[in-house]
Amino acid sequence: MGRDGSITGALAIQIPIDTINAVLTGDEGWAEQGFGRTGEAYIVGADRLMRSVSRAIVESPETYAEKAINSGTPPATAERMAAIAGTVLLQPADTPAVNRALRGEAGTIVAPGYLGTSRLASFAPVDTGGPHWVIVASIDEAEAFAPVDDFTRIVLISAGALVLVVAVLSLLLARVFTNPLDRLMKGVRSVAAGERDVEVDTRTRDEFAELGSAFNDLSRNLQTKADLLDAERAESERMLLSLMPATVAERYRQGDETIVEDHTDVTVIYADIAGFDAYTDGMDSSRSLTALNEIVTGLDALAEQLGVERVRTSKQGYLASCGLSVPRVDSARRVVEFAVGAQRLVDRLATQWGAQLSLRAGVDSGHVTTGLVGRNSVIYDMWGDAVNLAYRLQDAETEPGIVLSQRAVDRLGDMFPVTDIGTVDTKSGSQRAWRLATEDSRV
Repeated sequence: MGRDGSITGALAIQIPIDTINAVLTGDEGWAEQGFGRTGEAYIVGADRLMRSVSRAIVESPETYAEKAINSGTPPATAERMAAIAGTVLLQPADTPAVNRALRGEAGTIVAPGYLGTSRLASFAPVDTGGPHWVIVASIDEAEAFAPVDDFTRIVLISAGALVLVVAVLSLLLARVFTNPLDRLMKGVRSVAAGERDVEVDTRTRDEFAELGSAFNDLSRNLQTKADLLDAERAESERMLLSLMPATVAERYRQGDETIVEDHTDVTVIYADIAGFDAYTDGMDSSRSLTALNEIVTGLDALAEQLGVERVRTSKQGYLASCGLSVPRVDSARRVVEFAVGAQRLVDRLATQWGAQLSLRAGVDSGHVTTGLVGRNSVIYDMWGDAVNLAYRLQDAETEPGIVLSQRAVDRLGDMFPVTDIGTVDTKSGSQRAWRLATEDSRV
């Protein structure tokens, strides 16, 4: 307050921290407030320190210090929080949700929490008219998505039960409404309609039994030939799908001569196993191919798990992408997680084989083109700026690791730590490159 433009006094109102905690915890009634077993809401200041109490320290003060230390909190700070059973102005909360809220954003993400566990977090800045605070409401990812898993399990169990009931009823009705002649006629009609593995009952000792036996022999011969044909078709289909995506294979089967597609938001990875040639030098062809197949099989399994599509592979490199057949807004995250998993796979095999193997990978996001190349011997391939830059990033560094383009880093946001390693010269000019700081590289 003041007079004539000068300040002569001030009035301050102090809000007890217990009042803030009571509001955010619902008087420690998290479950009744809809936060379940692991959810909570808390406030963080611009210094990224909590301004309210943590649910974890209220419910488990005896184990909180260990959890805080494991997540990177200094031991002295963790012991202080455990001693006073509080986290205000002590617990660091430098998380993706807090950082985005401090930048003025609001939203919901899945990211690590202040204790290191994966959380579903909603965040927003708090307009207090004074201090720059943000509020975060989060819950463990596993608990948040548990209802979806339960629903899927119920649907699968119900479908299995329904199939079993239908099969049993069909068998009972077939036994009730058939007789020797009807069974034979039905068998003939079934074969004529294209059904397989059809047999009629030959338990009687009359002319119909002899006719039924002859029919069954004919049916078995047809089934054997049909099985062989199906096996050949299945192998042909498997080989076709190993060379190209299902959508492209369908167009190829329909006779399309020019199959080409443009993709505008795809993340590409080109990976090379450094040291593999040295490891297989002097090795016979069979052992060399077995080792290569073990690496490629592991990479394919990891790619399928993360929704990444292999485009082509050879002894020189592994080209894959995410967002081709199925557009994905998180294609960059999936590809980086694939690259990290591939690095761990190579490290494990190197230890297992006693070899000096390492992964060099380049990652870029952007425009690519895919299509079938050739006429008599077709090859599914992918090309474009993103492919060229991914290959260039992989080849630019002599040290093993995962190198990302600026476009890939922009799509990742703060999900992965990266280090600026300068620029890479390409046909379209210099491109900034970033090295992914994986766990192994940070040790």
